[in-house]
Amino acid sequence: MTEICKSCKNEFNSGIWVAPQFRDEKVLLFCSDKCKNKYLKAKLNRIKIEYPRYYKNLLTKLNKKGEF
Repeated sequence: MTEICKSCKNEFNSGIWVAPQFRDEKVLLFCSDKCKNKYLKAKLNRIKIEYPRYYKNLLTKLNKKGEF
């Protein structure tokens, strides 16, 4: 069964699944780490522009965990 990548819209058979953040959101499917990182970077940029205080808070939390 083929799936469609959330980022590049290509079809693939196996890839990366990311759990939904909200109840009404579906599982996010990506064909590679490159596509997943591209999507997450775009999402962070949107948060940075629309919610600057939350973005600063998010960065400090990620830096403490060593994930960013």
